[in-house]
Amino acid sequence: MYVSTQRRDRQPAPATPPLVDNPFAAELFATGCAGFTHLGGTVVVTLESARCDHSGAEPLLERVVAGRIALTVAGAQALAAGLQEFLERQHLGGAPSPTRRGAFG
Repeated sequence: MYVSTQRRDRQPAPATPPLVDNPFAAELFATGCAGFTHLGGTVVVTLESARCDHSGAEPLLERVVAGRIALTVAGAQALAAGLQEFLERQHLGGAPSPTRRGAFG
């Protein structure tokens, strides 16, 4: 059996790869967040949009799922921290109440 007495320094973390802009990436518009789910290490955020149904005599306002974002836990934490930092820098107030998630909160 061989035992080394040399100290191994930790390797530096690899650099973040460059960001490549994709002009064809999908864009979503949402007026709120319908909910969150944790599925086996993935955080799923369901986005909603307020839509008005004009097919009847009285237009009916509805909440419609606009899309879902699935993130790793680390990605979800980075998104939450980055979004909060952005809102603070833009002077858009503190964190909202957990019960108020969107246009219908």
